[in-house]
Amino acid sequence: MRVIAKSVTEAELDNFYGDTITWVVPEWDLEVTPGGEVVTLNGTVEQVVAQLRELNPNYDSDFDLDLPSAGDAELLASLVSEDVASDGLEKRTDFSGRNYIRRGRWGNASARAIYSGIRYLRDIGGKPRLPAGPSVCSRVSCSYNAGIQWCNDARQAKELASFGSIADGAQYIDDQCHIGSPGVSGYASGQVFHETD
Repeated sequence: MRVIAKSVTEAELDNFYGDTITWVVPEWDLEVTPGGEVVTLNGTVEQVVAQLRELNPNYDSDFDLDLPSAGDAELLASLVSEDVASDGLEKRTDFSGRNYIRRGRWGNASARAIYSGIRYLRDIGGKPRLPAGPSVCSRVSCSYNAGIQWCNDARQAKELASFGSIADGAQYIDDQCHIGSPGVSGYASGQVFHETD
């Protein structure tokens, strides 16, 4: 598994990788109400949450979600503090000691926007799936010109336990590649590889 956090625009995304990457739109199987109907939705996590809110205007309260936008600096700062305080209380995908590339060819993304995507990915349900690789990728989060992508470089299809595994990779990139003040200020970009490839 490969996770990338970087600055992105639509034009860059279309031309950045050329023909070397097969892009797959992420698919999410999620409940609309607790214990209710499961629907399959497509798009980034932000697009899927918007669709779920259309299907169920009480979605956030029904699932006890507190999803920030990248523009909500105060909420993001409190969530960063909360995550630091609760570190280790929930099982996370361990990226420690994994190979990573700091910045490289990617533009710096707002750490605030990346962290917003991380929170969405941690809080939303579903299991990410990608067809067999190598270089099959999906952009799972995109807001404020910052994107989180994951790729399958294995020669067999891959399903993860949750989108939280991708969030863990993006968090590792921010931890290793952050420029500027700690927390949601500053910028980050990079790529990390997990042993499961």
